[in-house]
Amino acid sequence: RALAPVEQAIGAWKSAIAARNAYHRTQKQLSNMPAQISSMALPRPKASLVADNVNYFHPGQPEPVLRAVRFTLQPGDLLGIVGPSGSGKTTLARLLLGNLRPRMGSIRLDGMDVSQWDAGDLGPHCGYLPQDVELFPGTVQDNIARLGEPDAELVVKAAKLANCHDMILHFANGYDTQVGDAGTALSGGERQRIALARALYGDPSFVVLDEPNANLDSAGEEALLNALQSLKQQGVTCIVIGHRQGILQIVDKLLVLRGGTVADFGLRSEVVTRLAKMSGKVADTKVSHG
Repeated sequence: RALAPVEQAIGAWKSAIAARNAYHRTQKQLSNMPAQISSMALPRPKASLVADNVNYFHPGQPEPVLRAVRFTLQPGDLLGIVGPSGSGKTTLARLLLGNLRPRMGSIRLDGMDVSQWDAGDLGPHCGYLPQDVELFPGTVQDNIARLGEPDAELVVKAAKLANCHDMILHFANGYDTQVGDAGTALSGGERQRIALARALYGDPSFVVLDEPNANLDSAGEEALLNALQSLKQQGVTCIVIGHRQGILQIVDKLLVLRGGTVADFGLRSEVVTRLAKMSGKVADTKVSHG
């Protein structure tokens, strides 16, 4: 029994050596990384966006997820992106924000390549609502303020813009309510509305919302539509990825992705008309073959 701890240590020695070697390899890789050069802070973008011949491959995959994607947005445009599952919508959203770098082509915000823009400088000007909403342990206020030093006035302003201020006030401790690990103390709809407020915190000029109404009921979706209308009035460039017709009725432009390529892009009314004509032709073809 006295030797049992020694025997356990010997049994675990191989894992301890492997962990130490992994630590040294990590340190070596980090030391090989080039030092980050601080760049001059750029002014708040007006959020004109140009995607030029964007191609992207997932690591280790031979086929591109996105091929030759091109489109242009003016400041204040509200763009809807639609397409079947696996067409590259979420990947495009991450590229637009500079979270991923394209293999070829570029995405420029006010003329600056977003992948080259300093993240600490660009981040406050952008808002992002991911498809899989994640909240962090802490209060509602902390999550809306993106875990930075919260500005109470800006937190409330973002919550009101996201139309969740009254919902938060009905929580047990209001804005000081703990959301729990990964937001488990809240429902899916509540998490999504708080995440929308987080995306709108700090008056961003460019906002990307990926399936923002996935977990919302009718009241939540109405609140989302009101928020999008407010963003349009403020001149915020906004991109919404979605499938439901309600949210796509208010967009200015529509981009259709199929197989990682742009199948159509333009004013919403024009794209919808072309899609309807195409559906009619497909239906006529099926009838004639039948």
